[in-house]
Amino acid sequence: MKKTSLILGILLVLSFINTAYSQTEVQRKVFYPTFLSVVEYRSWQKETGDNKQSVSQINSPTAIKIPLSRNFAVDVAGSYIFSSVEDSRLSGLTDVRARAVAMLFHDTVMLNAGVNIPNGKSDLDFEETAVSAIISDKALGFRYNKLGEGLDMTFGGGLAQAYGPASFGVGAGYIIKGKYEIAQDVDLKYKPGDQLNITGGFDLLFAPLLLRSDVTYTTYKYDQSDGDDIFKEGNRLAIKESAIIKKPTFALVISGRYISRAKSEIVSQAYSGLFFLEPEIEKKKIYGDQFGANALINLFVAKGVSIKFLGESTIIGKNDDKKNSASVFGFGGGLAINSSKGSFFDLIGKYYIGSSNDGDTNLKGFSATSSIKIIF
Repeated sequence: MKKTSLILGILLVLSFINTAYSQTEVQRKVFYPTFLSVVEYRSWQKETGDNKQSVSQINSPTAIKIPLSRNFAVDVAGSYIFSSVEDSRLSGLTDVRARAVAMLFHDTVMLNAGVNIPNGKSDLDFEETAVSAIISDKALGFRYNKLGEGLDMTFGGGLAQAYGPASFGVGAGYIIKGKYEIAQDVDLKYKPGDQLNITGGFDLLFAPLLLRSDVTYTTYKYDQSDGDDIFKEGNRLAIKESAIIKKPTFALVISGRYISRAKSEIVSQAYSGLFFLEPEIEKKKIYGDQFGANALINLFVAKGVSIKFLGESTIIGKNDDKKNSASVFGFGGGLAINSSKGSFFDLIGKYYIGSSNDGDTNLKGFSATSSIKIIF
């Protein structure tokens, strides 16, 4: 019974964190070998009544981008993370991701292919699984909630075109998810569902104002456990709107993002006596709609040097069970040093306040992030 409960608990956690790595950056053309490294520390204090819980993570994603020709480049990325919930830990290297990108026809067509190399630990013990579940809380904004998964393959492409002050782009990508072991001492192979991403967007430039709109729609196939369908993620719609003003002495960026998920499908095996019946499918909206807003003021105080002031908010609505709503607000500042070639050093600190668990849990936290980009 204990082993069965452990398996069911792990599968439930995986159902919630399946899409942790689904988001990929927008590829920009690479002209020179580039090294990028980020170190982020984020810590929260959660208070529910008289109970207090400390949750934190330090992560250090690093990427190397190498142009092999004018139109072809490769990049490799990975990270080390250390997450803690009180005295429990989840730490180690993440999977390594490699990608090849081709920019064709005067940079109007982009093709890419990538692979997720299962370098990170996937078979977690009970303590590590519990930590993974807690840091998956979307209100906390942790960058990583697990270390590794299977051998994934990605393929995609896009088309962009400019017409006067307007630029338009569309694209699509498909991820073939690989199987992996989900827990120590459990002979169980888990395969997340493949996913299809469709994107579109446009820019309108009326100097010094730039308006930007992006839409991404994602569909998923069934997650499987030892070949049996167990869960299907609800389709995801993400809309982001931005307004950017850049002048010689300052820059202002205001953006908003809305994320909505359709109902997910949870499969359970029904039986009567010794006879198994057709699987039962429960449709439920597991994730509430999410809205986020960000504001950035960048003041250029000297050549290549700027100071910044930041604000952000995240609002998460209730799901079908009338649970898991949250609201978080953050503010902070930072310093950036930029070279004429594009290298930079960036340092940002933020303080957060908010609540989750439908207002029953108070949240206080802070983050410190340093970023360095070196173009050779």
